Amino acid sequence: MNRTNLFILLIFLIGLAACHVEDKKTSNVTKFPEKKEIKVTVIKTAPEILAPEEMIIMNDQIWVFQSKKERLFDVFELPDCKHIFSTGRKGQGPNEFIFPIGRTLQIHHTGFTILDANALKFITPQPDGSLEVTHTVKTFDHLAVNGFIRLDDSLYCAFTGCATGSTSDCEYQMIDLARKKTIEFSSYPNLTTKEYEGDQRCQIYYKHLTAIQGKRKIAAFYSFFKFFRIYSYDGVLEQEVHVKIPPYQSDNVENWKKRMIFYGRPVSTEKYIYVPCMGNEIQVWDWEGNPVIQYTLDQTFVTFDVCENTNRIFLISAKEDDHDKIFSFDLMH
Repeated sequence: MNRTNLFILLIFLIGLAACHVEDKKTSNVTKFPEKKEIKVTVIKTAPEILAPEEMIIMNDQIWVFQSKKERLFDVFELPDCKHIFSTGRKGQGPNEFIFPIGRTLQIHHTGFTILDANALKFITPQPDGSLEVTHTVKTFDHLAVNGFIRLDDSLYCAFTGCATGSTSDCEYQMIDLARKKTIEFSSYPNLTTKEYEGDQRCQIYYKHLTAIQGKRKIAAFYSFFKFFRIYSYDGVLEQEVHVKIPPYQSDNVENWKKRMIFYGRPVSTEKYIYVPCMGNEIQVWDWEGNPVIQYTLDQTFVTFDVCENTNRIFLISAKEDDHDKIFSFDLMH
């Protein structure tokens, strides 16, 4: 190999090892074009919601995941939220779960998927209420409990550093099982005056991911900053948004007892991203990073989902005295 070819190969390898660096559009948002104060509708139901972790809406039913219960899922019928059955067991059986992780719950065209330990299970609910594991996919070699998301049936993403076993300076690792290809992408943002490394950097810049297959886009909302990024499925950073609506940054982000939690796990549709903020707020954004509306609720909640069939949002409270209630309100945008 001559010196010219060797130099070209070296540059290529350096490019593979580095995080993707792209031109991106950065914006500062200081207000929403519309704000609504919401008094939620309280729907009485059976006292089955004890320690809710996640919920999804499918087949005109609300499925509430609770890993601490003997039955993992409690199912409620829409629109009256009547409890109809409980299903799903922990165990070693073919249709049972070893270590299901609720925040990896995602709708699939035959039912839903959930990460069970380090294997992704594709679940199809049966007419009798039982759950059938139709197939299982091994994605990452490690237990990717942080940031795991299914982008499509062969493409998966998780955090580097504190999740994938990588020591890379990139935020994410993406694995394409069909192409047998792995990439790492996105440099960390610089949102504080201090530089962080390793697990501490991963914790301070913790975020919640959502994706939309139709647009092939990923959105990442940061827990301790009012800040989010939008990427393509190729790992290209397309947009980053600083939400300058006070309060928008913790006074002491290093102190986990004092730092404020802003964003939680988002819910996405083809048009919009719905992200919970500060316990009683839902912000709505479009997939270009533009603000749409801010809903401020008279109740706090721990998890929610959007029902496009009824144009409503349904929410679950974490309060012990609300274990027999489901909240809802009409969308106004």
